[in-house]
Formats: sequence, C-alpha cells, structure tokens
Amino acid sequence: MTSPIADGVMAATQRLVQQAMSGQWNEVPKTVEQRRALLEQLSASASPQDHQWLGALQQAMAESDAAVNTMSQAEAGETAVASLPQTQAAPSTDSGSPLVSSTLEM
Repeated sequence: MTSPIADGVMAATQRLVQQAMSGQWNEVPKTVEQRRALLEQLSASASPQDHQWLGALQQAMAESDAAVNTMSQAEAGETAVASLPQTQAAPSTDSGSPLVSSTLEM
C-alpha cells in the first residue's frame, strides 16, 4: 500500500539520515517528531489489512530512533572530549572514532 502519509514517513526518514550523516544534530529532534506525527496519522487511518506492514514500519522507526539517539550521544561525547584541554583528552585508539564504533556495534 502506498499513501501520501506513508510517503511522508519515508521522506522524513530520508531527511533524518541526511541530517545525521551531515552532523545537523540540532535539526534531528524536529524531524523525529514530524515522522512520529505522520506515523500516528497513518496508524489512525490504517485498515485491518494494513496492520502487518504498519507494525513493521513502527518497529523500524523505533530502531531508527534508538540508532539516532546512540549516534547523537556519541557525537555529544566526541564534542565534549574535543573541547577538553589536550592533557585531559581521552587517549586515542586504533578502533576509530567513538561515533563509528558505536554505530557499527548496533
């Protein structure tokens, strides 16, 4: 099934990915909220035969929200470490940045 609201949910997800990839973390909460509102609209107008794919979409959105939360926390941690004086900064490791490491662990 396709609908303008479902297309809006997917477009918001794409925008969320772009914001995360480009580090626009100040825009992410607004996009997450817009996507949540669209999904609520979609749920309210769903027919019984739509519940299976709607459930899958809700699960995917919950997983996406968790991933974005993890990435934004990691980004905030990186910023905090980068702002410390050089003698207090966390030692670097060969495993890459905390953002990449935490994303790969998901």
